[in-house]
Amino acid sequence: MKSDMHFLIPLLCLFLITSISQAAENPTTAAKSFRSGVVLTFDDRYVDQWVQQIPLFKKYDAHATFFVDHFYLLKPAQIAGLKKLQDAGHAIGSHSVNHIKAVDYVRTKGMKAYLQNEIDPSVKRLTAAGFPPTAFAYPNSYRSEEIDTALLKTFRHLRGGTGLTAGQRMRDLKALFTPVDQIAGRGCLIGTGIDYAGTEKRPDYLTEIKDAMDHAKQRGEIVVFYAHNISDKGPGHHLSPKALEEILAHAQQIGLPTLTYDDLP
Repeated sequence: MKSDMHFLIPLLCLFLITSISQAAENPTTAAKSFRSGVVLTFDDRYVDQWVQQIPLFKKYDAHATFFVDHFYLLKPAQIAGLKKLQDAGHAIGSHSVNHIKAVDYVRTKGMKAYLQNEIDPSVKRLTAAGFPPTAFAYPNSYRSEEIDTALLKTFRHLRGGTGLTAGQRMRDLKALFTPVDQIAGRGCLIGTGIDYAGTEKRPDYLTEIKDAMDHAKQRGEIVVFYAHNISDKGPGHHLSPKALEEILAHAQQIGLPTLTYDDLP
């Protein structure tokens, strides 16, 4: 019996060391402790512009999730760019194969076809390239509970979306906020768009965004935002680097962690 113990103890130590090492190397398996947070997300495939902002994110020790569609159209340099984002601590998620509205597709062709044509190939391509997605963002935020249920068999979390009505305060849009202790049980998290914040199109949005972040911090909640390109002039919908920096600086100032979808339980 004593000789058996001498044999088992080294094996047990080796197992523990290996397990700890693997958890450290794989951030998606390591739990991140937080009491509140802001979840910044960016959609589509503006990889070149996203990569240019890595130093800005690093300046504020901030991280985001980038939801990619049309992965099969990416050039090798763009895939390398996603790797740079991943190496900098950012998360890569799925935005479907062809950016088709899920509800319309399921209504006309059925759930099975949607999963086979828009979800499974996206997950396989991302995973094969080294970006196994834990989360999915609905194109155009078109979703249903039926589709949520189907997708949550593949993803830990989904992202839907909603907008503000005229005169509505962002802090009063309850769907944007999730108490930290309820995140694990809420499969689909709702965000709101912040493109054009601080421009003539949305002159008051930076104030609203900061106020919503304050609200989340005070109440022990997370708040979810989404944008697309990070650029002064596009192409496409965009958030300016200056506005992004103002958001990141405010998060740092109030001690609100910037979380990726991979950080969420």
